[in-house]
Amino acid sequence: FTSLRISNLNRHVKTHSDEKRHVCHLCLKAFRTTTLLYNHVNAHTGTRPYQCSDCDKAFVTSGELSRHQRYKHTLEKPFKCSVCKYSSVEASKMKRHTRSHTGERPYACDLCSYASKDAYKLKRHRRTHSGEKPYECCVCQAKFTQSGTMKIHMLQKHGENVPKYKCPHCSTFI
Repeated sequence: FTSLRISNLNRHVKTHSDEKRHVCHLCLKAFRTTTLLYNHVNAHTGTRPYQCSDCDKAFVTSGELSRHQRYKHTLEKPFKCSVCKYSSVEASKMKRHTRSHTGERPYACDLCSYASKDAYKLKRHRRTHSGEKPYECCVCQAKFTQSGTMKIHMLQKHGENVPKYKCPHCSTFI
């Protein structure tokens, strides 16, 4: 990283540090930079200082505004894959896509041999070990590890034109 301004260099150097000196007065969460703290406090207060010039939406961070403008208004996809025709609005999505070419799977389960190219899939996989089922059917209270499985359940068990039979011993519909 090079910069003609010492303030830019100082800001960049902080990204390499684990020191979090900026503390939220509302929840005591700590941050590396004042900008991160400012954005966090805005999320608490509901303040959205970044206004879209093309519509009435406003955002907590400038990054959210930029992403919104690309998705909804400019349709610009500045991140382009050097191997195939894929392009993306977000750098993080491009990084994840690139792993489909390299085969890299940096998110590994510490309980089995599972590894994933993205953190969300690892989080979802860990539920197979923990037994956590965070998605609950609002009709029969059945629980699921994934939202998609719950949606299929809702369509099959509670959708229109599907026969419903209530168990005489509990509130389950079959």
